Amino acid sequence: MERTPAVGLENAKSTKHWTDPLNVVWSTPSKDAAGSMPLGNGQVGINLWVEQNGDLRFYISRTDSYSEISRLLKVGEVRVAISPNPFKAGAPFKQELVLRDGACVINAGRGANQVTLRVFVDCDNAVVYCTGKSAKPLSIKATVESWRTERHVIPSGTEQNSAWSLHDAPFELSEAADLFPKGLGNAVAWYHRNEDTLAFKSTMQLQSLDSVADKATDPIIHRTFGGWMSGTGLKPVDHRTLSSSAPLKQFALSVAAPCLQTATPQGWLDEARRLSEDADADQAARRTTNWWRAFWDRSWVVVDGDKSGITIPHGTNPLRVGFDSNGENRFPGEIGRASIYYKPLSATEISRLGSTQTSSIPSKDGAVLTVGAKGPEAIDFKSVDLKRGLTLEALIKPASSAPGRIIDSLTAGGSDGFLFDTHPGNTLRLIVGNTIMSAPAGILKTGQWQHVAASVDTATGAMTIYLDGKVVAKLAGVDETKSPITRAYALQRYVQACGGKGPFPIKFNGSIFTVEPAVMGMPFNADWRNWGDCHWWQNVRFAYHTMLATGDTEMMEPLFDLYEQVRPLCEARAKLYHNAKGCYFPETMTMWGTYSNGDYGWNRAGLRPDEVQSPWWQYAWNQGLELVALMLDRWDYTPEDSFVLKQLLPMAESVLSYFDTRFKKDANGKVVLDPSQAVETVWHDVVNDMPSTAGLRDVTQRLCALPQRLATPVQRRFFKMMKSACPDVPVEDVTIDGKQLRRLAGAQKYSPVRSNCENPELYAIWPFRLYGVGKPGLDLAKAAYATRVNHLDVGWGYDGNCAALLGMADEAARIMQVKAANSNQAYRWPASWGPNFDWVPDQDHGGNLLLTTQLMLLQSDGEKLLLLPAWPKAWDVSFKLHAPQNTTVECVYKRGKIETLKVTPEARRKDVVLPK
Repeated sequence: MERTPAVGLENAKSTKHWTDPLNVVWSTPSKDAAGSMPLGNGQVGINLWVEQNGDLRFYISRTDSYSEISRLLKVGEVRVAISPNPFKAGAPFKQELVLRDGACVINAGRGANQVTLRVFVDCDNAVVYCTGKSAKPLSIKATVESWRTERHVIPSGTEQNSAWSLHDAPFELSEAADLFPKGLGNAVAWYHRNEDTLAFKSTMQLQSLDSVADKATDPIIHRTFGGWMSGTGLKPVDHRTLSSSAPLKQFALSVAAPCLQTATPQGWLDEARRLSEDADADQAARRTTNWWRAFWDRSWVVVDGDKSGITIPHGTNPLRVGFDSNGENRFPGEIGRASIYYKPLSATEISRLGSTQTSSIPSKDGAVLTVGAKGPEAIDFKSVDLKRGLTLEALIKPASSAPGRIIDSLTAGGSDGFLFDTHPGNTLRLIVGNTIMSAPAGILKTGQWQHVAASVDTATGAMTIYLDGKVVAKLAGVDETKSPITRAYALQRYVQACGGKGPFPIKFNGSIFTVEPAVMGMPFNADWRNWGDCHWWQNVRFAYHTMLATGDTEMMEPLFDLYEQVRPLCEARAKLYHNAKGCYFPETMTMWGTYSNGDYGWNRAGLRPDEVQSPWWQYAWNQGLELVALMLDRWDYTPEDSFVLKQLLPMAESVLSYFDTRFKKDANGKVVLDPSQAVETVWHDVVNDMPSTAGLRDVTQRLCALPQRLATPVQRRFFKMMKSACPDVPVEDVTIDGKQLRRLAGAQKYSPVRSNCENPELYAIWPFRLYGVGKPGLDLAKAAYATRVNHLDVGWGYDGNCAALLGMADEAARIMQVKAANSNQAYRWPASWGPNFDWVPDQDHGGNLLLTTQLMLLQSDGEKLLLLPAWPKAWDVSFKLHAPQNTTVECVYKRGKIETLKVTPEARRKDVVLPK
């Protein structure tokens, strides 16, 4: 049974902790869920916010609450109303996420009216707690809010993006209503239950996998999730609401939220009741605090000196209105006026511009731009001073939703200027050098005049996009009181811990902390997320690459477990589709190992089962190789024989067997990867793509180097044979600006037509690390980086990782500053990355942010530990990171010198390579 808690845990902050300055503190309530704060225990999470009307609200989420059509749904929402209202306007208010405790503490009112609330998720159980203490008695009402009150049909179009496995299906997609059982004593409960298995069955049938269905487990059928809510001094007043029978000075509300596949709903109800009856807020608070403090003490990164603004590159090209430097990407419609100002205008000034319909706006701080075929060539742009910043503004009337330039000074594909355009269509994008910011999709209207503007403040680095005088996108400027990188690093690691311990991997497109996308201009509820349910390898991987250096290796298990669970089906499919042994994994993979149906292709008329219709991932094979490489990393950091024998070797044998039996070999016995493609970017005439080639070379070398006790003679012979059969790393000679250059190539042979913005040649640097500081061929790798077509500082772009591995400190530092400023200003949580290419909070962006920082500070090369291999001399830092062979490295670096260095175990200190 629950006990009344010692709500404040008054002694919890008696000792200062390194995370204390990084606590997120809000001094006012929030408007809606876009102002919510995340908490979680790795499997259960909440988005918490306080409204001015006096209500505390939170969404409950889980990593495994998948619906009958495989959408990851919220568990539900709880509203806690307190009377008298302690949050009324003008009353003192402080909402603080106490990182060291993994809890949110809210203080409101003063004196006799003061109220303290504490909200957290039990680190060991699927239970959310909200406890309260007041100087005087309060009336408490807790209500389950539900938007799934009836069967919901997901219409075709954007809403089906949240059901990626089944989007555009030739049948109706629907989800059942939540159920509210009655007669539960002093509790209320609700649950969602999948009584059918449409997602699993239809997928297996479409993809001709019925004959091997016994190799897969249906993760959908009878999955049941919801909440059981009870509290001290609270009794049901209806099937959704608990209320205090008399005013209380203290209360403890708990919501047990298990997720199970049970034969009957009663099985779920029994477990939810058990969790509720065992709930003890005091004990849960103590063990949760202890867990989080141990977590924060595993590793840390604290930076100083990284605060800076942004530099606007210009002078290479004249400004153009309505087209790019190649005369292409023409604006699809009319531009009635365009202007540039050589400073960041205020929101009031921009609003005034939007209300002015004149054709010219003279200003000593700017210029009116000619709207015509040649652009404003009369402006001597090289002499223009943009040290303060700039503002671009225009009146536009799009004729279609196609993308097009509004104002542009970039060399097409380069980063030598800035542009303001409508890419990818029906929205607005601002690029300044390598920094990219986009507004929500669908905000522009065709056939209507609209005023658009974008401003850049060089002093702070703030960038803002306006539509008709309203802010539609913003990158935050520098917080002068904190290190942006320290805060970004800590908050991202926190979010990964909040959603990283469930049975499925972290969702790259928001983890479990998505909310309704109203602030992004889309009318969907909190169950919606862009790109849906599938696990896209090139996105999900980033969070897991970071967990080695942070010491969070136990959080890697959900990733390894998922791919091990689906391996039998993937092996059966390889045999069925390609008559090959071993396995390969689709890029857009369902929970049970199949392709997304839309990517596989709904219309199968005249097609063989092996003919996958999505050209984006039709012949991409590198996913399994990178998984094996990551498992080898896990072995390097925490050498455990059982992990190698039970997980790594079976997976490695299966992945390599596919390459051995699926592809032909040339006269020299080397594998010829054909058909193939170089990730999403290069599709045509590809032979021996770099990602797969680099992956084969990396994993076979490392497998051959495993201790002999860990591999049988048969396995060692197989690994040795596959090592000798690896294709050569692709390189090419190119002429750039009249100079001949040799560099890493995206494939041995390929058509130069590009279909996306990745740089596949960089896979030999990261993730496969064949090239880097102190390794042969560094010049090839640096040439590939310098001449890469696309510059990607945000989202899943791995430029920062490559720059760090190549020892390019200034470049890596620049990218880190861009990454740390990428939080979406439509959301209050300061680590709301993106959406970039995905969704908010963008977890592949956050993972990259951690990984680039780690690689700047510490790298390994065999036995060697490279200390500060790409760290700028002007930045001070204190860090503790984990390294191979169960090693930790603690370092304090100030004013360009190492002040302290501690290596554990001490015997590993001899392997440290100090910076030059």
